[in-house]
Amino acid sequence: MVAVVHCRAQIGSFFVLKAVIFSGLQNSPIVKALVIALFGAALISGCAYVEEDLSNDPLEEVNRSIFDLNNELDNSVFEPVAQAYVENVPDTLRFAVNNFVKFLKTPVIFLNNVLQGNVDGAGNTLSRFLVNGITGFAGMADVAADSGVHHVKEDFGQTLAVWGLGEGPYIMMPILGPMNVRDGIGKLVDSFLDPYSTVVNEPAVDWSRRVLAGVDTRAGLLDVLDDLERTSLDYYAAIRSLYRQRRSDEITNGKGDAPLPVPNISFDSDVDKSGARQHNEAKPSIGFDDDEKPKIGAQASLNLKK
Repeated sequence: MVAVVHCRAQIGSFFVLKAVIFSGLQNSPIVKALVIALFGAALISGCAYVEEDLSNDPLEEVNRSIFDLNNELDNSVFEPVAQAYVENVPDTLRFAVNNFVKFLKTPVIFLNNVLQGNVDGAGNTLSRFLVNGITGFAGMADVAADSGVHHVKEDFGQTLAVWGLGEGPYIMMPILGPMNVRDGIGKLVDSFLDPYSTVVNEPAVDWSRRVLAGVDTRAGLLDVLDDLERTSLDYYAAIRSLYRQRRSDEITNGKGDAPLPVPNISFDSDVDKSGARQHNEAKPSIGFDDDEKPKIGAQASLNLKK
């Protein structure tokens, strides 16, 4: 079986401004309640349509317009900022920032492990938090990963999927980027679960944390997104496909029955290594030829033999 995946390089705006703008919304209970209600209404109204639409995109025309706007923002603002970050900040410091960003997410990951009934995952997350917090300079060094206890991303969108809730229609959010209704609700709930937003009730600290996470993630994908933008045939459709594949892989922890291997590209601020431009091992592979060598291009494909 041969499948062709044409990949897209938008989502820089999703990485950076979700870190900036969403933090301003999450402290308003009224805004949260309204957005949750809107997401819920969209989920209920869209379920019947989704069952008959394999692309799961009833709002494609609107979504494409928002996609174009996000891409312009990325090209004009976020990519240059990320480029300056990579060129002027030493590798060692960027690795420390990347580890620290993941460390700050550990409490939310642990809570979602518990909500999913994933005892092993909860133990893994708690171990990482204790080891990296005590011996890893407050999470800036990933000592746990060096010991074989690796970071595994969990969020409330994944929890809802484990509970059996359907994904709902695909939506492209201004600034926040690609998601579906289930993941939109998940992001809002995670903002309530995040203890740092509750304990540290300082907007300056919260915004700094989220901006740091956004810049770190965008910087880690500079080469990848540049290559994909040059070679994609249908930018929008490729991002939609990759997003759905990626989320399916995260929900099943890589054990699903997806017909394609999921490209090693993150759509959330959980990049394993910052600065792919300096570290070739951090670059995702979009396709493989018969000799298992990665290739990126308009004709990149994944050749799968049964």
